[in-house]
Order: sequence, then C-alpha cells, then structure tokens
Amino acid sequence: MKTCLLLTDTFEPTADLLVAEMRRRGVACVRWNLDRFPVGSSLTYRISNQGFRTEIESDGRRIDLDRVGSIWCRGVQALGFPSDLPAADRRFAEAESERVLTALYTVADVLWINHPHCHIRANAKPAQLAVARGLGFDIPATVVTNDPDEVRAFIARSRGETIYKALTQSLDTEPGKSLFTSLMTKQALSEIDLIRITPGVFQELVSKAYELRVTVIGSHIFAVRIDSQSRFASKIDCRRLPFEADAAVDLPSEIESKVHAFMKTFGLVYGAFDFIVTPDGRHVFLEVNPAGQYMWIESKLGLPITAALADALSEPCRSE
Repeated sequence: MKTCLLLTDTFEPTADLLVAEMRRRGVACVRWNLDRFPVGSSLTYRISNQGFRTEIESDGRRIDLDRVGSIWCRGVQALGFPSDLPAADRRFAEAESERVLTALYTVADVLWINHPHCHIRANAKPAQLAVARGLGFDIPATVVTNDPDEVRAFIARSRGETIYKALTQSLDTEPGKSLFTSLMTKQALSEIDLIRITPGVFQELVSKAYELRVTVIGSHIFAVRIDSQSRFASKIDCRRLPFEADAAVDLPSEIESKVHAFMKTFGLVYGAFDFIVTPDGRHVFLEVNPAGQYMWIESKLGLPITAALADALSEPCRSE
C-alpha cells in the first residue's frame, strides 16, 4: 500500500480532519507542513545516470516519493524562514525554495488534488468565465480591466447597477479585513483611476433569489443553498456573513453536466463553485475556487465531504 502526502501547514484544520479520516481507513498518510520548510523539514533529490530519487523528511519521518500514491495540495509555498533574515537574503532563499518545490509538479506522477498547474490555470477569473461561457453556463456581463475608461463605458451601457470584486484575496490583508464584492457608487467611480495599477472585475448586479455553494470531488457533487437575501449584510456578498449554509439541494442535471465538463476542462479533481439562482430560476455561474474551504458546510449540514475526499485520495494508495 502506498502513502498519501498532504502538503499543508501547521494550522490547517481541514488537514486535521483528513488525516483522521485516512487513518481511520488504514491508509498511510504523511503531513508535510510547509510553514516548516526549509527550516524544520527537508526535500532531497538524488540524481545520477543510475537513477532519480526524491525524499521528504518532516517531523522525524522520511518518505520516498516512489511510495506516494496521492497528494492533497493546499498550497506549495515555503514559509519556514528565520524572521531575522535580511530582505535580500530572504528573497534569495524564497526563490531557491520555490524552485526546489516546483520540481515536484513534474517528478510526482501521482494523483494530485489538485495538481498545481491545473490550479493555476483554473484560478483566474477571466479564464473561468471564458470556459463557463463556452460550456453554456449563464454568466454575468463582465469587464476585467485596468483601463478606467473601459469601466466608465461598461457602467454607462449597463441597464442596472454594477459591482466590483478583486481578482484575488490578498494574503497581506489585515486580520478581519477582506476585499468584499461591493456596489460601484459615485464615490467609487470618482476613484476609478486607481485600477490602472490594480486591475479589477466589474460585473452587472444579478438579481438573487438565493446563492449556491457547490463542492465537487471527482464524480461527487455537494450543493448547498445560501439564503443570502434573507440577511441584510450578505445581500451583495455572502462572505460578509461567512459560514452560512441553509440546506443541501440537488442541482438540475444540466448544471451538473456542465460542472463536470468545467472540471474536466481544467483538469481539476476538487473545486468549490459559486452560483446565483435568480428569482426566475436561472443558475448564473460566478466563479470556482480550486482550493475552496468546505469545513463550514460539513460541520453545519453534515455532508460527507471529507469522506469523499478521502475516497479519492485512498484509491491510488490501495493499488500497487
């Protein structure tokens, strides 16, 4: 039997659940906390004409990559550097650590959830919308740009209100602060020249009956309804009231088929989709997070998402 490798960090509660579930099933599992790399763990490649070997040492355990059957990847970023490193030395150390880690993308020929190359391709909102449109999803009218005149023109020809959202959620945002989706007010439009250095996403405001969070793992789909319109704070962005999940629901078969086609296009095994369901019943695609959190759904509604994830990761470990 092979081992499942978890690329995560020390304070990742989803990894705690997953380790427990894998061990309950009797599947070997090694957790590599990358906030303890390079200081605190090691990655070694042994290369010669006679062969190629990769070994990871973490928390006193050593594992040969040949013994790994699957990898759960929450991120591949080295964060374990001394706090007193001079800035130039830190930049060099980060670059060197990145190079040694990204070699795993090629040499680890196993099931990844998700492979970093697939994650990168799928984690760009313009690309998501392009693929969603090609698959026949209903999408909001959108402009993604750093040209203020394009935004002004988009707003001028829109029949309703316009919202702004960021392309990313900055890791440097102060605790308790987020870049939430917001309405484009006159005040915001007066400051639109700021996007010249920070491109943004501008979309028509779509009427909502409710929203859906759809977590996909392989062939499994877990869809939940979020009654965002029943709570004032979440009417524009349901993330202002995080961890709300009101009921499990079934997706229309047509939407399910398109979701699976979307996952296949990007090579994803795991994805967390966000949809609006309009008052007239249309399902409007917003985005997908290839590494979206799911614990809040599982804990509130009891959906077996961790078990489905463990199923997917266990299968290649059981076959030699």
